[in-house]
Amino acid sequence: MKKSLGLLLMLVANFSNAQFIEHEDRDKRYPIPASFVRSTTYQVGMFTHMAEITPTCKVAKSSSPVPLLQSPRDLLNTKYELIFNYTLKEHLAKNNVMGFTFVRDGKVIDQHYQYERRSDDLFASFSAGKSITSILIGIAFDEGLITSLDDPVSKYTDRISESSYSKIKIRSLLRMSSGIPYSEPHTGRGDASVFDESLRNNSNSSVPKTLNQWQRTSSNEGKKFNYASIETAVLAEVIRGATGKSVCQYTQEKLWGPIGAESDAYWETDSEGNVLGHSGFNATQLDYAKVAVMLANMGEIYGRRVLSVEYINQATNVDRQPDGFKYDQADKLSGYGYQFWLQKNPGRYYMNGSYGQYVFVDRDSKSVLVVHTSDPVRVNGMRTLRTRRLFDSLITATNPQ
Repeated sequence: MKKSLGLLLMLVANFSNAQFIEHEDRDKRYPIPASFVRSTTYQVGMFTHMAEITPTCKVAKSSSPVPLLQSPRDLLNTKYELIFNYTLKEHLAKNNVMGFTFVRDGKVIDQHYQYERRSDDLFASFSAGKSITSILIGIAFDEGLITSLDDPVSKYTDRISESSYSKIKIRSLLRMSSGIPYSEPHTGRGDASVFDESLRNNSNSSVPKTLNQWQRTSSNEGKKFNYASIETAVLAEVIRGATGKSVCQYTQEKLWGPIGAESDAYWETDSEGNVLGHSGFNATQLDYAKVAVMLANMGEIYGRRVLSVEYINQATNVDRQPDGFKYDQADKLSGYGYQFWLQKNPGRYYMNGSYGQYVFVDRDSKSVLVVHTSDPVRVNGMRTLRTRRLFDSLITATNPQ
């Protein structure tokens, strides 16, 4: 009872002190806090305006944007089973879904927005952005800017030479297996809270300075999965050092431009302009879908090669993972690749962000599902399982007859 009262008082304090951004009439119904606020009821406004309320750098849209083709079909009555039967219509209503896009063979089959969200809104990735960082590592590797994924971080950047992570191999970081002790429970507490708070709501935040403060001994590197957002932030430093470009510039040149992105995207940064990397990508549903279409087509989109087949296989094929990272080993009912969550079926995998942000890919059927929610619960295994079952059913429902 005391804990509930304390939470209520904290929420009231947050609300009374909050300042808001207002652009249009819908913002009165779904307020946008002027700064990032935890434990708030303003998720809808906040999760679609993070680029305004946090420091960011812009990833410019493609100079030759290409819209996805449309092949509309009403899938609202598609059912999946998880204890009970649910239709897509019920799933959208029960899971705080702000945006839903299902694509097959490069064509938008069904799309839905709720809570007055629109196709031009930029949806926050949270940890789903880790997969974007992995893609950029893969591109740098394909280009020869990273000569080996087994190189230590120190080969590509000297900005974090005091950090224990400077000695870790890039591949170990991709698999979140540095062997450096780091706690990130589902509540977001522990080391994760210290790390994240040092970079948010801090006018002097600095990714390199924060990373240099982490000095712990590694043991059994590369052997065991341990979810640690800090390791993706290290990968962002590798991208910057290996390419000689900011992560935003490299994203625009090597990913956003080639996929024909129709809208600008934004990476969240520290106060010095360094991209966080582990979180904070913001884009439209359709541009997220284009990234996934590229992956489903093994690195190609619109006849352009963006990422190599070999890197995608290493990153996303559950059969290519070593012991400890295979299905139901890295986590319950999941494997883990290079910053991607892997399902039992090889070629089926997903990006996963806090509060219900998902991008699902199925290689064999060339299907893609993008879902962004305003769920108040940070990590919810049942929500993820429901969305996985929904993806399975959508594929079955659109299989050729």
